[in-house]
Amino acid sequence: MSKVKVMETWLGACAGCEISVLDTHEALLPILDKIEFVYIPVLMDVKHVPKATVAIVSGCVRNSDNLHELLEMRKNADILVALGSCACFGGTPGMANLYTPEQLLEEVYVTTKSTKNEIQRHPYMDGLPTLLPDAKPLSDYVKVDAMIPGCGPRPAMIAQAILSLLGAAEYKLSTKSVCDECGREKSERNLKKILRPFEGTIDEKKCLFEQGYLCSGSATRAGCGAMCPSAGVACRGCFGPCENSPEQGSAMISAVSSCFGLDDDPNTDLDKFVAEVYDPIGNFYKYTLPTSFLTKKAVEKTAKK
Repeated sequence: MSKVKVMETWLGACAGCEISVLDTHEALLPILDKIEFVYIPVLMDVKHVPKATVAIVSGCVRNSDNLHELLEMRKNADILVALGSCACFGGTPGMANLYTPEQLLEEVYVTTKSTKNEIQRHPYMDGLPTLLPDAKPLSDYVKVDAMIPGCGPRPAMIAQAILSLLGAAEYKLSTKSVCDECGREKSERNLKKILRPFEGTIDEKKCLFEQGYLCSGSATRAGCGAMCPSAGVACRGCFGPCENSPEQGSAMISAVSSCFGLDDDPNTDLDKFVAEVYDPIGNFYKYTLPTSFLTKKAVEKTAKK
């Protein structure tokens, strides 16, 4: 039987997803007997995107080159798989959507403390890929047939997804939350204070959220086995929103506010609540800002005199 042709590429990403693929270890061996990589820039030098049955794409769409690569992958593949949080939801690069491309370039290449001399624009820079207005997930531009969320994705999920494409296994995203997978004891949710990760002494058995840590397990899709909470680290939300709940950030804001008593007592000090919840955008929209309803920040402009 002829092997299934597969291609893989990365866009606006850190290569962590590719490391997760390698971390499948022995699970890759039976898969490699059935597939043939025809395009994978991290391993081989192929100048043009060929025809293939499956295309696996990691990373968000951040610049014009990313978009061109994605469109070529979609055009030449029967099935396209979004690998990792950046490809599925925009990921952490999507936090840059709070700023304009001009502000980003100014901060990185001109005003940052590590820049010794202001970098001037040279003619040779005109041929480089241009930053798009926003970082976006793959689904904003093309049809995505399957998602493998996570930062990085669980190697077992990657192997299972590939085997399912070969007809050798079933792959389906969980409809539960990370809290459903977490074995920590849950009792009452009555928050008095929000703790930073380095504050306090963690009870190894009690729910991290109930201890005051901003654990996003209740608003995050299951599938990771509650790996972070099991190790005493609050869930970061990298598997994206739960089934039928597209707004992961607002779900967490609602959970925290209800546990502070804002839902029951309208006289609760809202300013104290806002002060307690440090970096709400960074905590609640770390991976999903580009797919949320709150994709921008409002900036009040004053008229010049």
